[in-house]
Amino acid sequence: MKKIVVSIFLLSVVGAAVYCYMSYPEEVQNLLKKAQSFVSAAPQEPQAAQPAVSQQPAQPAAPAQPEPAAPAVEVSEEVRALQSAAEGGDVMAQCNLGLALEQGTGISADAAKAAELYRKAAEQGNAAAAFNLARCYVNGSGVELSVEQFLTWCRKAAELGDADAMYTLGMCYKKGLGVQMSAEEASAWLRKAAELKHEQAAAALAE
Repeated sequence: MKKIVVSIFLLSVVGAAVYCYMSYPEEVQNLLKKAQSFVSAAPQEPQAAQPAVSQQPAQPAAPAQPEPAAPAVEVSEEVRALQSAAEGGDVMAQCNLGLALEQGTGISADAAKAAELYRKAAEQGNAAAAFNLARCYVNGSGVELSVEQFLTWCRKAAELGDADAMYTLGMCYKKGLGVQMSAEEASAWLRKAAELKHEQAAAALAE
């Protein structure tokens, strides 16, 4: 089920109440793979550093060169309109401004601000923002990696009616990713997603 990313310009002018995603079937699969590798990764014991043996006299370290700053992106009129609406409390504008900041579209990219805006909109009941915030936690985009937070916001998005989140949560229960494996919970969430015409969920149920 491919979700169309609606242009920022259309959202700012028409104010359409539609979800703005970076989520496509391929990305949802990538999220699941990342969650699986993150959950299954065992912590490694730190190894004691071995003293290096050198026959040559130590050379003074070269001074570190500062990394060139990324060129600033001029804020577009469309993003300015989103900023104004977001500051006024428009949750859809907050979500889409977060997406613009995450992608660096019409404004300099800022993953931390994007995650902050997703959180603000999600806390007000925006399903798209909740799922985008879940993505941030499994990708480490603007926030620290956290399977717990990923699952928290994925569940929030699913409860708010987002089909991708329902599918993702169902697969987490099916594979035991960060949660106790449960065929019952997996089937329940996958069925809800399938009822919303989510093709991957329908395929998972048919297996």
